Amino acid sequence: MRISSRLGVLATALLAGTSLIPLAVSAQTNNGSVETVIVTAEKRAESAQNVPMSLTVLGQDQLNTLNLRNFEDIMAQVPGLSVSEADPSHPVLILRGINAGGDGATVGTYLDETPYGSSNALANGTDTAPNLDTFDMQRVEVLRGPQGTLYGAGAEGGLLKFVSNAPDATGFDDAVELTGINMDNGGFGESERAMLNVPLTDDLALRAVGFDVRTPGYIGDPALGLQHVNDETDYGGRVSMLWNPADKLSVRFNIMQQQLDLGNDSVEDVIVTDGKISPLYGDYEQKRTATSPNGVRYYLYNTTVNWDLNFATLTSASSYTDLRDFTFDDDTALLGADVQGFLRQGKFIQEVRLASDPGQGPLDWLVGFYYANEHDGLHQDVVFSFHGAPLESLNLNSAYIETTGFANATYHVTSNFELGAGLRYATDSQNSDETLTLPPLGSIAGGDSSHNIMTWAGDARYHLDDQTMLYARVATGWRPGGPNDLPPGAPPGVPHTFNPDSLTNYEVGAKSTLPDENLSFDADAFYINWQDIQLLETVLNYNINGNGGTATSKGFEANATWQPVERLTLNLNGAFTDAYLTAPAPAVGATTGNPLPNSPKWSGTLNGDYQFLPMGDFTPYVGASWHYIGDRGWGFNTNPFAAPPNNSIPEGTLPSYNTFDLRIGVDWQKWTLELYGKNLNGAKGIEAFAPYGGSVASLGYNPLLGGVGPAATASIIQPRVVGLVLRGKF
Repeated sequence: MRISSRLGVLATALLAGTSLIPLAVSAQTNNGSVETVIVTAEKRAESAQNVPMSLTVLGQDQLNTLNLRNFEDIMAQVPGLSVSEADPSHPVLILRGINAGGDGATVGTYLDETPYGSSNALANGTDTAPNLDTFDMQRVEVLRGPQGTLYGAGAEGGLLKFVSNAPDATGFDDAVELTGINMDNGGFGESERAMLNVPLTDDLALRAVGFDVRTPGYIGDPALGLQHVNDETDYGGRVSMLWNPADKLSVRFNIMQQQLDLGNDSVEDVIVTDGKISPLYGDYEQKRTATSPNGVRYYLYNTTVNWDLNFATLTSASSYTDLRDFTFDDDTALLGADVQGFLRQGKFIQEVRLASDPGQGPLDWLVGFYYANEHDGLHQDVVFSFHGAPLESLNLNSAYIETTGFANATYHVTSNFELGAGLRYATDSQNSDETLTLPPLGSIAGGDSSHNIMTWAGDARYHLDDQTMLYARVATGWRPGGPNDLPPGAPPGVPHTFNPDSLTNYEVGAKSTLPDENLSFDADAFYINWQDIQLLETVLNYNINGNGGTATSKGFEANATWQPVERLTLNLNGAFTDAYLTAPAPAVGATTGNPLPNSPKWSGTLNGDYQFLPMGDFTPYVGASWHYIGDRGWGFNTNPFAAPPNNSIPEGTLPSYNTFDLRIGVDWQKWTLELYGKNLNGAKGIEAFAPYGGSVASLGYNPLLGGVGPAATASIIQPRVVGLVLRGKF
């Protein structure tokens, strides 16, 4: 359950009762040549052009040149990816529209060999994906569609994988990036990032990355007399050591720590009249009785061993992740007080796999074992101030254990035709115990659940020639169920557990690089059936997880990069996603045909970059990007101020928006100086929406609630930003 919702609703009841080339297939250089992009999407190094699924790869050059440093930036370059968030520390990732508002994640996230984020809906899995800084990342891979045969729980809708640069024992290396920005309605911000690679011996190297980012806030609060309440600080780093004790044996140690703090959420109080969303108090303004600070700390520890056995490679990845999350919400309109929440999540993961070496015959194969043991603790207090004496306190302790075996194989039928198949059998067990410690009522809810799940995938690939591949893929995915923590006095018919949901994805596509035309592209069409959808329901004014009906998502995605003349590179990517319910979900007031939340039907980005001829040691360049997000549903909600069956709030529509970016810079020797602008047109795009807030300071007539209630809230994207960045090597 979301941190801010669980105790609040319980207390209510108690108190009241590429740069240009994000192309998966290839990258083109300024002289028109084609470079092969190597990915690990199928847990073996291979050309992205040979992977029979829809994926996008953002390389280090793209991440730097386009200043893609977090999920919000990445979204613009990945067809079919949406990010919904009230603040950057709690992002909800959505691929191909697979989202209905439940508390479990539908998109998996990895850093190298380590899955990060919760598999447990009771630990807010949907909004605990790590919003990692991308400086010195080798690439970011985004796999669309279910990844149920190769990756653990949480990859039902797709996967986002950060791949960091490994230490290099062949020589010393360094990098630095210094940035200053000015934001409309926010003022000045700055960031410093640095990398150092040190060879310690011929077979041992160390690589360290550090960053410190300060982003100004742009939301004001006239009730508190404050401006820039949502200022943000983000700092941390990564340390990696690579040891090659033998020619065919490598051991890599990784440590990551990142701390992300925000002074407040990024929402504006709004009113909805005849379907139109308008500011209630003014642009970028909200009214609260207190600010709502929140933040998250990410910790990761990993050891990965690769051993080449001549016929196959044995890989062992042992990881431990630790997440610490806190929120503070103004719930004075609902409770007469505030709610503070603290989440602690610890997860041990062990994966072992054996993958055949390429060229050993017509059959490529991979077998593996995966184990995850996650323990979560959620503590919430009703208070009058942050860290104040609690009026009520709740503890929710839960555990999730998954044991899995998987196997995948590709058979080369002919030199240009291949068939692939994969199976994954997973068992999961969960338990929870919910205790109200103030007043001391002891355990009020809890339970156990377990499930056995088989997922599978099959594909066919046909290579028309060395440059073009056609493929078809069918794959299934799932998301774990679990125990429900129910309110005191819940009706007998309320289920004590909720079931896994599952989907089947059908996909056809083409990938091609055409060197003579300086063109590369990929395109696909997909159709998804989603069953037993997990939803966030309300029982006695208390949020629980439930299962709804069915949904369909269908559409297409495309990505093309073209170099029409030397030094000019154009990239166009886009997606059409039609995701909607095919059966009603009365528990959340949704009907057949309602669009799935926060997924635009149309989205797309056009990038263009031109590099001028060198002027001595200096090479100027210029580039621009246009990004479009179409209309989308704002989600399924119930009205806490009304009783069933009149407590549903009809789903509305969030308006489309465009943003325009510009960059101009110069390269010289090992340095780059760039002046850039983001959202230069000053669009007020909405990233997330709630039909009501919680503060008595915004209490008034709310048409969505049919009477008096706290104002609706809209999370607004960053306004116009102009920045100057210097990056290079000493």
